[in-house]
Amino acid sequence: MKVAVVGATGVVGQEMLQLLETSPLGENPPRLLASARSAGNKISWRGEELTVEALDEGIDLSQLDVALMAAGGSTARQWAPRFVEAGVAVVDNSSAFRLDDTVPLVIPEVNPDVVRPGPCIIANPNCSTIILLLALKPLMKLKPVRVIADTYQAVSGAGREGLDALEREGSGGEFRRGEPFPFPIHGNLFPAIGDVDEDGVTVEERKMLDETRKILGVPDLVVQGTCVRVPVARCHSIAVTLIFDEEDRQRLQQAIEALDCAEGVVFQEDPAFVPTPAQLSGVHDVSVGRVRSPFPDTLQFWVVGDQVLKGAALNTVQIAELWSRAN
Repeated sequence: MKVAVVGATGVVGQEMLQLLETSPLGENPPRLLASARSAGNKISWRGEELTVEALDEGIDLSQLDVALMAAGGSTARQWAPRFVEAGVAVVDNSSAFRLDDTVPLVIPEVNPDVVRPGPCIIANPNCSTIILLLALKPLMKLKPVRVIADTYQAVSGAGREGLDALEREGSGGEFRRGEPFPFPIHGNLFPAIGDVDEDGVTVEERKMLDETRKILGVPDLVVQGTCVRVPVARCHSIAVTLIFDEEDRQRLQQAIEALDCAEGVVFQEDPAFVPTPAQLSGVHDVSVGRVRSPFPDTLQFWVVGDQVLKGAALNTVQIAELWSRAN
């Protein structure tokens, strides 16, 4: 397989490159593509230096098999169809194609069957959606009717600018409105990630509803919650409440058994070892703890995952690996 990483100099692109060093997709050195301002930069990969190429009109895409896109939505909308026209499969980490009915939205542990061979676009879900659904999918057989998911999202979800803002403010530097946050982040948190629609729901909150329904194939599932930005460098945390139509005292044990054998999930049954962002930064699996049933018609749990890895770069690479096995 011949692989390209688009947006190779960004936070997620850098993680993709590290993952490719040990992936079956890394048989050949990847091509590194980015904006013109990054062209010519050197990046180390398996002990050799690779040169970043400009993604521009003169580029030849014909020798590629799959492209991992870690660029923004506008870049994806412009270039993903061109890659496909050149015979290349694209796994896109942006939101550009997630709700396109013709584009599969994939978490390999959840819905691998929607991946098809050949040149195509495959969308990577929102980071919080991925972390939520790894824990939610094994519990869907219990038939919840409502999902309440309140997220506590790390600054790296906003890219390098988010990390820079936390570091700058934490060392006594100034708060710069809009670079990238609307409020100070050091010693603070705020329930505002993305614009607010006419219902008072933010872009981030709406993504979790729409993407969860599409991935699970349950168009009437209710998913609601509040997405909060917190002063943590990496790892998103989610407090989840599932509500059911019927009371069932056996449901808690059934949930524990399902989570204990769920793919991509580490289940922490001991309440003294609850998952936290500090311990899970750099870890591939998500971790679930504090599973409880305070009322017989509810389940509650806490899930934490590295959103740069499983929430972005790792899931993208895993999708590409899944696609490669179908070709």
